[in-house]
Amino acid sequence: MNNDAPSPSTRKLVTRQAGSLSLALWHDGTSPDEHGGYRQRYAYRIADATAPGLVPHDGRDIHSGVGADVDTLTGMGTLVTFLSAAADAYRYQMSHPLSAPENLDLFPAWVTEAAYLNSDELTMLALDLEHPDKPGAVEPTTVEAPPMVPPDPTAANEGPAWPPGRFYTVVFVQDEEGHAVVDLLQEQGTQAAIDHLAQWDFGSETLEAALFNKYYHAQVPHYTGTHEATDGPYILTYQPGLGTVHLLREFPTEAPGGWPGRYTGLTGSTPVSRPVAPRQPPHASGSTRPLPPRPTGHDPDHGQSL
Repeated sequence: MNNDAPSPSTRKLVTRQAGSLSLALWHDGTSPDEHGGYRQRYAYRIADATAPGLVPHDGRDIHSGVGADVDTLTGMGTLVTFLSAAADAYRYQMSHPLSAPENLDLFPAWVTEAAYLNSDELTMLALDLEHPDKPGAVEPTTVEAPPMVPPDPTAANEGPAWPPGRFYTVVFVQDEEGHAVVDLLQEQGTQAAIDHLAQWDFGSETLEAALFNKYYHAQVPHYTGTHEATDGPYILTYQPGLGTVHLLREFPTEAPGGWPGRYTGLTGSTPVSRPVAPRQPPHASGSTRPLPPRPTGHDPDHGQSL
């Protein structure tokens, strides 16, 4: 077969939707194999409908097996598999905050978080891609591939600008903890829920942990059924049915000392130890279970997790 990359107008672009995630993947040529063969290379774009102001993530690191023919559906299946693996790593770290799952850095932080929140839809999409011949399956379309987002030529020289986003995570709770906070919110109002979750905002320590772990966002994350409330610098989002509650805070106008080198390692500065991520806050609730007392100081055993 001809190993030359096809022209843009003949690349087969396959698109799929997984909840709020829009996925596009197309053939991007071939890559030589170390044993003299070749692998098909696929480029892709990931966008989140709940964050329209966020620049989509582009990549071109999906590869086929050695000598395989062009198969964009299989390439899309591989992309979905990677997204599901990132979602599983995200879920594991929320339960084990001191861990560092190996698949957590497959994508930018916002993609990994969105993959977790759309994990059920990704599972269904993976099943659909395994059976492309079933009724209702969507065939790849022959269209021109979307242009890749060019890199910022000043990024390598100047490093990341401050702030890296508009908001950073203070605390994220779900399951029993999340439903308990939703109960509190519905019984006593959003102000009571924000005041309760603000117990785990330890100022500079919380900001440091968010920077090290890249728990920041260009826009407030919104998904189907998300409600939002604001109080000063805090933004609370919650999904009553799922019991997920997310407290964010606006970035300060001034960068902390050592930004960006201390947090990103991009400036060649002296390495500084990574802050220890504290565990999730204890169970919170409305009338059925008593709320934990407000901490009188910084207890390293309690804090935000994501």
